[in-house]
Amino acid sequence: MVNIVGLLISPLLFLLLFLFLKFKFPKEDFNLLIKAFIWGCLVSIPVILADQAAHYLQIDGARSIRRMIAYSFVIVAFVSELSKFLPISLSLAKRMRFRGPSEGIVFSVSLALGLASIFSVYYIFLSAKSGADPAYYLSIGPMHVVLGIIMGFFVGLGKIRKNVFIDSMTGLGAAMLFHGIYRFILLSNDITLFWLFSLGSLFIAVILIYKSKKVVAELQ
Repeated sequence: MVNIVGLLISPLLFLLLFLFLKFKFPKEDFNLLIKAFIWGCLVSIPVILADQAAHYLQIDGARSIRRMIAYSFVIVAFVSELSKFLPISLSLAKRMRFRGPSEGIVFSVSLALGLASIFSVYYIFLSAKSGADPAYYLSIGPMHVVLGIIMGFFVGLGKIRKNVFIDSMTGLGAAMLFHGIYRFILLSNDITLFWLFSLGSLFIAVILIYKSKKVVAELQ
């Protein structure tokens, strides 16, 4: 039953996002939103391959601090966030509907949920690990939402400030840092630290959502 819940969280979060936007903006075209989700499903492939490589090299478990850091920040965070960043910056951000931080957040979150949806299936049923961690696959979807907000805000900010490179690198770097810390904490099995980090990350995400609605007016 827990496995089924883990599989449903990410696609349900995307469906809720889609229905909310459809209700709020009934005349909008949401093809780009769906394309962002599909992009996320596609970029899950290099993430899964990297995880398989980490297992083959035996750096995907809590065997030592150095291996935990390498797995969390290089294999998981770097590969995952770069895989999401490339279609966002090279394709989605160039579309006319991608106008600023708010759109950046929406499309980045959609893409992140696409990746999380496929990776959850892989992690629960196809991963080479001896056992899937429920805390991980139950939190993959919500955490990718937070990471999508962080990256999308800065990529969108760069578009309206004409400062694309610095803002985009800030978003990519911040997403990698948060993702790496998240995975490292789960590997260390520190539940208290996990909840503190989750609440802190959620707080930052809420601030960025609020800021995304104000920043366009501030820059005009």
